[in-house]
Amino acid sequence: MLSLPQWPTLFYSFAWPEHEKYAQELKQVCHDLESQNKVSNVSNAIKHNLYESPFNFLDYKSTAVEEWGNWAKNCIFKASAAANKAYWPPGLNLQIELHESWCHITRDGGYHDVHLHPGSSWSCIYYLDTGDMKTDSKNGVNRFYNPVAPMYTDAGTVYTNSATNFDVNGKNGMLFVFPSWVNHSALTYSGNKLRYILSANSKVTVA
Repeated sequence: MLSLPQWPTLFYSFAWPEHEKYAQELKQVCHDLESQNKVSNVSNAIKHNLYESPFNFLDYKSTAVEEWGNWAKNCIFKASAAANKAYWPPGLNLQIELHESWCHITRDGGYHDVHLHPGSSWSCIYYLDTGDMKTDSKNGVNRFYNPVAPMYTDAGTVYTNSATNFDVNGKNGMLFVFPSWVNHSALTYSGNKLRYILSANSKVTVA
């Protein structure tokens, strides 16, 4: 018998060696944007007690922002190249465009309900400071949902729905790269510390 698996959903994670060097400056940028009352005003109905900056975070003039953006772009390119290694022809000159970028500051009771990121191929979540987030208690974790939705379920479809979702074990300095079309959420966060996240959406274009 020959098995022919199709339509994989691929996720990648990276650790930033420069995290400790730039973390405090990146947090300060988040607070600077919040203090200036610069907000995205996107999908407010599915967010609570969560500050979200406009989607041009990488335009902020800061060494830390520039360094993080360059590193994140490189990571997303590596992820996209790994996913497409069997399909990109030799010599293809491609580049990553981070066309949207933003930060989150989540406070006690904050959450971001289920959503996806249209108009992009790859997205990322960077754990700048997880605060009191805990994976085992599902406190403030990012949850991703199985994109396979069979019209009928019985014992023969267990392999598709045995795992309806998974939670990312986010750690400070970790970048999680995922296909933009996968539904995900940030579960309710409980804690006295602030939870900081950086995110970006990308397009892969011909250089």
